Amino acid sequence: MTVIVSKPAVNLREELASLRNQGGYSEQQFWLDGLVTNGTFDTDTTGWTAVDAQSVLSVDTQRMKVLNGDASQAAATQAITTEVGKTYQATFTVTPNEGNPIVRLGTAVNGPQYHSVAYSTESTVSFLFVATTATTYWTLYVGSSTSGHSAYFDNVSVYETDGTDVVHRMPKGWAPKDVYEDGLLQREGSAHDYEVVYDGFDYFVKPTVAPSATTQTCVIGVKA
Repeated sequence: MTVIVSKPAVNLREELASLRNQGGYSEQQFWLDGLVTNGTFDTDTTGWTAVDAQSVLSVDTQRMKVLNGDASQAAATQAITTEVGKTYQATFTVTPNEGNPIVRLGTAVNGPQYHSVAYSTESTVSFLFVATTATTYWTLYVGSSTSGHSAYFDNVSVYETDGTDVVHRMPKGWAPKDVYEDGLLQREGSAHDYEVVYDGFDYFVKPTVAPSATTQTCVIGVKA
C-alpha cells in the first residue's frame, strides 16, 4: 500500500508573524555607527564640549572650527565609552589655520596615552589602540595661544576592530539578519559586502570595506 502525505507550502511571512505572536521571535533595528557622536559636523558641534569658556566651537564648511577666544589655547573634547582590553581604530582629519593643532586621545581630558601629535599640514590619520579604561577622551587643540587663532577638525571616528578589520559588535543575545549601509542592502559573504562572525559569545558584522566617519550602518537583528 502506498501512503501519500500532503503538506501545504510554508509561507515564511505567515510563519514569522505566528512566531512573533507567540513571543518566540523578536526583530529589532540597530544603528552601528561607531563610538563618536557627531564626528562629521554636518550641521552643528553636538556631542563636543569646549574645554573652557574661551574655547569657541562652530561649524565651518562641515568641519568643526575651534577658535581661541583669548590668549589661552582653545580645545574641544568628547568622552566615548570603550571596553578595557578591546582594540579600536581611530580616525580623524585635521587642518591647521594658525599654529600646529594638537590631537590627543587618552584616558582623561588632555590625556596623551593613545595619541598626542601636533600637525603642521592638513592630515588624515588612522591608528589602532587598546583601551585601558572604560572611558576614552578626544581632545582637539588649536595649537596656538594667540587670541583669534583657530584650527579645523573633521571625520572623527572610533570603531572596534579585531586587530585588523573594523567589526560591528551586535548587542548581546542578538544575531544579524539584514545589513544596510547608507540605506543600501548589503550582501553577506567574504567575496561580497560583509561577513558574520561568532566568537562563542557575541555576533559581529565585519564589513569588507572599512566604514568611515560618514558611513551609516543599520543592522536588522533577531534574537539569537
